Amino acid sequence: MSAMVALRRFIDLLLFVLLVAVEVALRQWMPPQKRGFFCGDESLQYPYTGTQTIGFAVLCIIVFGIPFIVIFVVELFRQLSHSRGKKQHTTQDAANESCYCGRRWKNIYAQIGYYLLGLLMTLVATEIAKRSIGRLRPYFFSICKPRLSDGTNCDFEQNQGHYFTDYKCESDVSHRMMAEMAMSFPSGHSSTVFYAMVYIALYLQVALSTRGSKLLKHLLQFSAVMLAWYVALTRINDHWHHWSDVLVGILMGALFAWLVARYVAKFFEGRCSTSTAAASKILVHSGLAAASAQSATPVLPAYTFGSVPYLQHHGPNHAAYGQTYHNYGYVP
Repeated sequence: MSAMVALRRFIDLLLFVLLVAVEVALRQWMPPQKRGFFCGDESLQYPYTGTQTIGFAVLCIIVFGIPFIVIFVVELFRQLSHSRGKKQHTTQDAANESCYCGRRWKNIYAQIGYYLLGLLMTLVATEIAKRSIGRLRPYFFSICKPRLSDGTNCDFEQNQGHYFTDYKCESDVSHRMMAEMAMSFPSGHSSTVFYAMVYIALYLQVALSTRGSKLLKHLLQFSAVMLAWYVALTRINDHWHHWSDVLVGILMGALFAWLVARYVAKFFEGRCSTSTAAASKILVHSGLAAASAQSATPVLPAYTFGSVPYLQHHGPNHAAYGQTYHNYGYVP
């Protein structure tokens, strides 16, 4: 390993550590914004189940396990589509084979690094939004049972429809639970799982060959997106998020997946250049065809004598001049 490669990997590691430190700092030292509520708000009166269909452990398996396995398997046995144009040799010596294997492991390292970078950015963006907005979760009333500053609660008729920010929870709620109740927007499950699955779908589009079965690749892509869709829907069904929280999480995760795939991993860079080259060839062929067609048509004379065009005999193409011409010059 050269010194330059080692330096680049050290810088990459520092950037990852920096992003992780930002995520930890947000969780430790940025409390969520305290947000008020309307008494009688039905969107905050859902029951608290205490369980989640997709818990944190299962989410980690989906977000880390599936992408790592897919990237490892695909990169170990195949190359990215932009390298297909390179010349393939049927026989290679030992040196070329070792270089080939090294290139495979380098691709695995790069692709996992790109994926983790986007995942960390998605987590940081989601955490900033959660703590800046401070939206209450749908089960807020069933857990907190808020008591207002005047000693009343939302059961009193005079409080219905009014907005309150000064309240305390009657039930014994820990500080951690209070903070968790105020971080509904956006859905962290939705943003992270959609980032992971959309990124894998984009990765498979350029990395997985379709020589065996074209439908297999698209089925895998569909399955990944549907898994993310199911996880997002469970957040609404479990009453942990409002539907708008899930929607914004989906859009955020998909956006980060596209940005990382397009501008960091550069999945479609080779395809764009290929299509541009093909378009250039088409333009060249079109230009040659137009030039040949133009040369087949006789060139009109630039000047005339008097009011009668000076036409020479052009053989079979003489009829092409059977049209009106302007008198550009007069010779007496």
